[in-house]
Amino acid sequence: MPRPALAVLLAAGLALAACGGDSNTASTTTTTRSTGAYGAQVASYDLAADGPQRFLVGLIGVDNALIVGGDVTLDFRYYGADETETADLEDGELRIPDVSATFLPVADGTVPDDGPRVREGDEGIGVYEATSVDFGDAGFWSVTVHAVIGGAAPVETTAAFEVADIHRIVNTGDPAPRTENLLPGDPDAPVKAVDSRAEEDGTVPDSVLHELTVADAIGTGKPTVVVVSTPVFCVSRFCGPITDSVQAMAPRYEGKANFVHIEVWRDFEGNALNRGAAEWIYPDEDVDPSEPWVFLVDGNGTVLQRWDNVANADVVAAAVDAAVT
Repeated sequence: MPRPALAVLLAAGLALAACGGDSNTASTTTTTRSTGAYGAQVASYDLAADGPQRFLVGLIGVDNALIVGGDVTLDFRYYGADETETADLEDGELRIPDVSATFLPVADGTVPDDGPRVREGDEGIGVYEATSVDFGDAGFWSVTVHAVIGGAAPVETTAAFEVADIHRIVNTGDPAPRTENLLPGDPDAPVKAVDSRAEEDGTVPDSVLHELTVADAIGTGKPTVVVVSTPVFCVSRFCGPITDSVQAMAPRYEGKANFVHIEVWRDFEGNALNRGAAEWIYPDEDVDPSEPWVFLVDGNGTVLQRWDNVANADVVAAAVDAAVT
């Protein structure tokens, strides 16, 4: 079914098909091949062929358990523009071999001392991160994850994904949208549109993230952290408590940096996206939105860094430290 025109979506509050789901900006696992009961899930959004970028992949074991800790090795194969060519993942052209990827815990989670191994109990979740991967060509690719899990025999598992020609989501070096996001007390907005965790009286649990619009925050001339997320309704397996993590970070930068949360949904049940969120994650009707995202904007309103899906608190804090000095 074709998408409705963007103007119609705006008038209706913006329809959102699937946050964090399959799209041509969120890399999609289309085919898998593995040894043993393991699988790979590409966790990156908005991969493009226009320069080096980070790449995220989750490793999944028996009974859908996550693999955590340690390092793995990635091989990337290219199949061209035809998705059907990924039907046999062994036939792709090996383009980028032997890339090291390190476990990255979600939000403020800790890194296990050992690994890769099966996650235990209530340990944190995470993905494996490779930095500065340059795909070079748009089209369909696969990643093969090589790992030794729990000291046992080597594991190999492969997943296919798509790389666009250019980034479609707000990227580093871009001017940040001067968003007039909703704030508590706005008479024209449902309370849940400000924060999906809001009480019926409009009280939000992270008030420090709802004091300024992005436009006003940039106007202060200070760096601004923008988190576009839906704490209640996030469907990404790896999104974790990103909003809480950013909120916990904010007090240490009082007077030095701004922190703004933009709720994804205006009406979750009605499948309507907030206009403010759309300015960051929904560039046009050809791209399905993905979330969560965290952006760091400098005092001049230029995006310094962005983190898709998985944003580790220590990594974000280090970037903010650099921006405020």
